[in-house]
Amino acid sequence: MKKTFIFLAILWSFVSMYAQHKDSLAHPKIGLVLSGGGAKGLAHIGVLKVLEKRHIHPDYITGTSMGAIVGGFYAAGYSASQIDSIFRKLPFDDIMYNRFARKYKYFFNKEHGKKYIISLPFSTHKMSAKLPRGLNDSQKFFMVLAENLLPVSNVEDFNFLQTPFACIATDIVDGKQVLFNRGYLAEAIISSALLPSVYNPNELHGILLLDGGIVNNYPVKEAKDMGADIVIGSDVQGSILQKNQINDLPAIMDQIVSFGMYKKMPLKKAMTDIYLHPNIKGIGITDFEKIDTIIHRGEIAMEQRLKKIKNIKELQSDKPIKKLHYQKPDSLSFDQITINGLNRFKREYILGKIDIKCNQKISYKDFIDGIKNVYGTENFEKVHYRFKNENGKSTLFIYLKERRNKASMNLGFHYNDLYKINVIGNLKNRHVLTNNDLLSVDFIGGNHFRYNFDYIIDNGFKLSMGFHSSLHQFSHQVFSDDIFPNEHYSINKLDFNYLQLTNEFYFQGNLSHFLYIRIGTQQKFKRVYTYVFTSQEQEQNAYYFGNNHYFSGFASIHLDSRNNFDFPTKGVYLKLKAIYTPFSSNFYQDFKPFSQYILDLSYTQKLVSHTYLHSQVKTGLHNSKRHSAENIFYFGGADHYFNFDNIIDYKPASALSISATKYFLPEMILDIEPFKNHHLFLGGHALYYDSSDKLIALQPKDIYGYSIGYGFNSFLGPFKFNFGDLPRLHKTTFSFTFGYDF
Repeated sequence: MKKTFIFLAILWSFVSMYAQHKDSLAHPKIGLVLSGGGAKGLAHIGVLKVLEKRHIHPDYITGTSMGAIVGGFYAAGYSASQIDSIFRKLPFDDIMYNRFARKYKYFFNKEHGKKYIISLPFSTHKMSAKLPRGLNDSQKFFMVLAENLLPVSNVEDFNFLQTPFACIATDIVDGKQVLFNRGYLAEAIISSALLPSVYNPNELHGILLLDGGIVNNYPVKEAKDMGADIVIGSDVQGSILQKNQINDLPAIMDQIVSFGMYKKMPLKKAMTDIYLHPNIKGIGITDFEKIDTIIHRGEIAMEQRLKKIKNIKELQSDKPIKKLHYQKPDSLSFDQITINGLNRFKREYILGKIDIKCNQKISYKDFIDGIKNVYGTENFEKVHYRFKNENGKSTLFIYLKERRNKASMNLGFHYNDLYKINVIGNLKNRHVLTNNDLLSVDFIGGNHFRYNFDYIIDNGFKLSMGFHSSLHQFSHQVFSDDIFPNEHYSINKLDFNYLQLTNEFYFQGNLSHFLYIRIGTQQKFKRVYTYVFTSQEQEQNAYYFGNNHYFSGFASIHLDSRNNFDFPTKGVYLKLKAIYTPFSSNFYQDFKPFSQYILDLSYTQKLVSHTYLHSQVKTGLHNSKRHSAENIFYFGGADHYFNFDNIIDYKPASALSISATKYFLPEMILDIEPFKNHHLFLGGHALYYDSSDKLIALQPKDIYGYSIGYGFNSFLGPFKFNFGDLPRLHKTTFSFTFGYDF
């Protein structure tokens, strides 16, 4: 009996081995290799579509760069059609240039909009600027990957993904390849796909990582090592470019990365059983807008290649087409929160910016907003995160990389009718006295020297504080009867010179990403004067309309949810400010305390496609028994005069052509965007104002006008041209501005 049992066991083992061998021959393990190539790699989606259509399911996937992105999504469980849908919704420009919605910007940068064209890291030890390691951070890139790969965030071993997966990155210190088949999938993919010079390297476990295509853009050996019997390879690499084809930075980068790759390709092609090279002629590595064409070319290449395979049935299986059913969670709660990479900053600072605590629910949207808010402080090169569930506990991991360079040097220029041509140089430095402070100094050269000095201690949603000092001055020719209607000067025109020196200290409470309150004190020196000639010697002397120091207290509310400072298409802007001035120097012998109140409220909404409506109301009151020339309101022009509380743009009139002690200014502006970055404006404007010392105007004046404008959002800053008309007064004006406002 015992011998019979042993015989049957041996016979069964032989039968099993034969069956397994037969099964392995009938169903060989298929490896899919996807090369890098930027936008050209979108052809891999077409390849996957055809493979699914033919019921060919890879058992292993390897990829580099864009091949790692497409392959990683497929390995996570997404179908080819789902990947297609995801990629069509991706904001490729925002990913490439690391752009986030304006509401996440640090309030100091958002307050006056963008001011600089060039920004370079600056060494405070060597007192010199230097080039960055890359043009952009990859935070936006990471967040897109992390959001879409959230269902597999808990997977540590890539062999346990729906399809085993591996990708390649480059250690840029020693030039060796780094194989990712374990870890955090989003982190592995982004490390494989960071184009040199376009992105900063990703530092992981002390290693600086960039695009895997530098060392291995077609990981076929790795697919064989995983166990593939048959390898299908989709190669979207180009060829060595000729001189006349190297016309831009992407072409140069493609050429640099390509040299080493092409030398190794003959051997790698020989290791590939089913090799295809989609037609990528005329496609650049950044041509993501050609997604339809690129995917279709991938489909054509795969279909044509499969037609030449006689034993295609051996590659097919009865597995159903996989599809990842995934919905973003409504809320999150974590038993533990682990933060790695803190050096200068405290744990409470990060958690406060995200507004999160252990065992406390937070909506998924609020969590993502919080991560963007931390990155928006500009203190960190990366703010990566990961969710993991281990031993019944949910853990949030936050991986931070503080900026290497505390300081930066920035340059810009601007032209408008009031300041004329101006050039700005800026130095920003962080962690000067505390870990969460910012020092910013602007030096502005032009017809008149100007400066801005700001020192801010940002405590997040706790009470913050700051100090601001600035000097702003201009000279502008005006009609004397326009701004001094009650004085009846004998000359028709005069040079209106205005100088304002401000020093203020304030406390600030940040209530949200785009709402804050300030309370503070300020000292202002204001000088308003013109030059006159003496009758005898014809010498030029200054005649002062005002020359005084003022000491005030103020409170203000600022809300700004606009998506763009210069050309908003949605959002609300609110500035409400009250200033009380009880003390002054003795230029005016009969000085009386006075107060000023200012409201600026605007709302932008979309009407139809590429058409937007800007609704705005501005109002102000200078409440005093004596109105001085340096404190009343002046109107006109099409620029942002945010350095002055009392100079207000009014597009139908020329700059400084109207003065008042109180006003109400409603405006409606239609913004049509016929082409990307091009804007046509048609505005209707009213102005109700009064120049008396009465608190309530008994007989206010009114002016109605319209404006027609054109704006272009260039890489050097916005260009704006404006034509304004006041029909009742038979006055027209032309003005234009160029460059970011400062």
